[in-house]
Amino acid sequence: MSSDWDEIKRLAADFQKAQLTSTLQKLSERNCIEIVTLLLEKQLLDVVFTNDGKEYITPEHLEREIQDELYANGGRANLVEVSKTLNVDLSRIEKLAERIAADDPQIHLMLGQLIDEEYITHIAQEINEKLSQRGEISISDLTSQFDLPSDFLQHQVVEKHLGKLIKGRQDASNPRVFFTQAYIQRCKAKIRGALAAITKPTNVSVILQQISVQEKIFHSLLDEINPAGHVTSKQANAQYVPHIYAKTQADWVNSFYKQNSFLEYDAINKLGISDAKSYIRKQFPNEEFLFLKRVALGARLIELTVVASLNECSATKQYLDLSTILPSNLSEEDIEEAFNAVMAQKHCNPSQFVYLESIVFSQAYLTQLVQPCQEMAQSLAKTAIDNGVYQQYIVEKTLAQKAGNTLGTTHDADEDSKLDKRDERRKKATSGKAGGGSQGRETKTKSTKKHQRGRAAHNHDSDDEEDAVQQSANSSRKSVKSLELVKISDITNLIKGTLEEEGLEHLAKPVASLYLNQLNQMALAKAQELYEAAPQTNRRQTHAAIQERVNTLLVDIRLYEKGLKLFNGDTQTQLVKYLLKSLGNDICNELTLYVAAECSLMVKSTNLNVDQRVKLVQECDAQYRNALLEQNKALNKSIEEFEVATEAVLKACSMIIKKVDKKKDRQLIVGHKEKLLQQLLECQEPALLLHLAALILFTTITGCILHASGKFVSSILQHIRSTLNEPQNALLLRYHDLVLQVLQQTSPDSAESKSVNEQLQALQGEVMDLAQNYSRASVSKAD
Repeated sequence: MSSDWDEIKRLAADFQKAQLTSTLQKLSERNCIEIVTLLLEKQLLDVVFTNDGKEYITPEHLEREIQDELYANGGRANLVEVSKTLNVDLSRIEKLAERIAADDPQIHLMLGQLIDEEYITHIAQEINEKLSQRGEISISDLTSQFDLPSDFLQHQVVEKHLGKLIKGRQDASNPRVFFTQAYIQRCKAKIRGALAAITKPTNVSVILQQISVQEKIFHSLLDEINPAGHVTSKQANAQYVPHIYAKTQADWVNSFYKQNSFLEYDAINKLGISDAKSYIRKQFPNEEFLFLKRVALGARLIELTVVASLNECSATKQYLDLSTILPSNLSEEDIEEAFNAVMAQKHCNPSQFVYLESIVFSQAYLTQLVQPCQEMAQSLAKTAIDNGVYQQYIVEKTLAQKAGNTLGTTHDADEDSKLDKRDERRKKATSGKAGGGSQGRETKTKSTKKHQRGRAAHNHDSDDEEDAVQQSANSSRKSVKSLELVKISDITNLIKGTLEEEGLEHLAKPVASLYLNQLNQMALAKAQELYEAAPQTNRRQTHAAIQERVNTLLVDIRLYEKGLKLFNGDTQTQLVKYLLKSLGNDICNELTLYVAAECSLMVKSTNLNVDQRVKLVQECDAQYRNALLEQNKALNKSIEEFEVATEAVLKACSMIIKKVDKKKDRQLIVGHKEKLLQQLLECQEPALLLHLAALILFTTITGCILHASGKFVSSILQHIRSTLNEPQNALLLRYHDLVLQVLQQTSPDSAESKSVNEQLQALQGEVMDLAQNYSRASVSKAD
């Protein structure tokens, strides 16, 4: 021991001597820096510089200091804070931290932080305490509390220590939720107690709010509890229905149906059942129901009461009051719906029954009821013939039909026969086969007092024009009104007595309405039969009608004459000839057929040509013969000569020629133009559309109407050319040329034909717009 102590004393003396000895050569700071730099260049030394560059530190020492910082911070160190504390660049700290985590499995590098197992154990202990307090915990709550990734907390913390430090279990349906067994037992007790106390349907959300249990736990534990009820669904608006309530509902529904054989939807809804139809099907799977809007009728009720009673009603030819055999609380709408449903299911023949206000009449009963009305209809038909009412109706109907045909097709055979071969070839070249399209379509556009002059809608027309058009439209509507020989009051008065005996007088008018049209048609048919059997009885009415028609046609000819006089030379001559061959020919036919009827001659056809009229005139009385022959000859002369010849025929027939009323001319022209505009809107054929547009523009520009066929379209466009501007003329000329190309096409399916049709379709709207909206400042002066 003494020797050791002497050795220690000797060493201490040497150490003190070394300390007291001064250094012979000292190194400056600059020399130290140069030495370290040289060692670094030769890679003999590895150091890490601090952020200020004044200190060096070896990586091994820096690694020990990082571990010391981890220990000092309780097992969790933020690398950013470590960098600031050690005054070393963050990148150096992160590299060493990665090496530390790789070398030591007890240390984890997570989101820029070093975490060791001691800290994880500490977290697990805190989680266990929190789980014990709350009974349930989720990874999302832990993530926000510890500021760590959810996957790390779930796998490295909770699941790793579950059953050890953490006393609980994992939710099988949601692995991110953990709870204790005691918590599950508390939830079961709450749910069991709440459901046991419920006696009526209650929303699940209300139950959960009261017991503070999560919805997913409620649904997962519901089957384990086995409550005395059921949940309608697992959706947000689910309800819990106790068995006692469902049993009460079922008992009430079964009892009501057993007593009444039907069920009301409203009554079922009041029980708390939202879908009554589905509940009925579920409650009575073996029963058949007739589901109506408000009620569901049992099949037994339908078969034993309704169907059986209807069959008996049909067999006995009587009527049936459905309200007496169906439940009393059914409304009239329910009864009607039930009847229609029975008819739709073809339990009975629908044609054998008529339903009126809960009363079902057999067809045989109604036929017998209205039998006296048939005799009344025949009597009224004879009265209408005796009073001339039916004859007047025939005249007005004929005039209305005549006025409606303002644009029809006629064939002028006489005119074609007088054309030489050169004219005929030229006509075929310009109009195509059979004069198709606008070039061959000969259309009559006459304006009579009975024309339908609707659509007074143009803003540039004056108030007088609108009044005139309105009056004309009203007159036309009156003329086409159907004649009603049998009134509903006549039928009602006749059948009311029979129905009063049965207490059904309130149904007299509905029954009369059912048979009004049938009886009226029967009366009209009888009147027509009597009218045809006794033609002499309507002579006075026929005389007045022919006189009215002829005077109307003469007024039309006079108005058309003003328009055609605006043309010169050969065009005017051709227009005059066409006017006489169309309207003049109609006048000749009217008067010739009237005279033939006066002379009791039989005529097979009403559309006569010149030869047929001459042959028929030769058989007429002498007092009419010369006048009619002169009228036929005048068709090939001037309009003035034809009018003189027509006046002679009217005089021979004791008919009055009406005086010229120029005040009505404007009204007739306006009505004629409105009719053309209406036809233009409905027209789809390019050739006819161009024809109508030309006539409308001519009337707008000149204030006169024109009666011309399609072959005069070129002449009309040439006449109005000076009034239109260049774009308008170019549009009409282009459309006219395209129409001619279509008419001359031999193959309508060719590519060229399709291209032309597409161009016509593109220009159609512009042409219609020009015809409808064209206005000219000088038109009012011309008018």
